[in-house]
Amino acid sequence: MLGDKVLYQASQLSHAQRFAKARQVEGVPCHVVPDETPKAPRKVRINSLTGKPYRKVTSGTVVK
Repeated sequence: MLGDKVLYQASQLSHAQRFAKARQVEGVPCHVVPDETPKAPRKVRINSLTGKPYRKVTSGTVVK
């Protein structure tokens, strides 16, 4: 809670916006805060038959 506003944070922004809108209809002052937490880099998945990545890696480490 920040002052007189209720804050909602969610990774799915549309869900938080719907929830906040419902609270506003009830008369509860609220505000939606987008989740700005940096995401962990995705791990490269290796095909067990070929020993190579399933897809071409565009970011992160390239496995040889």
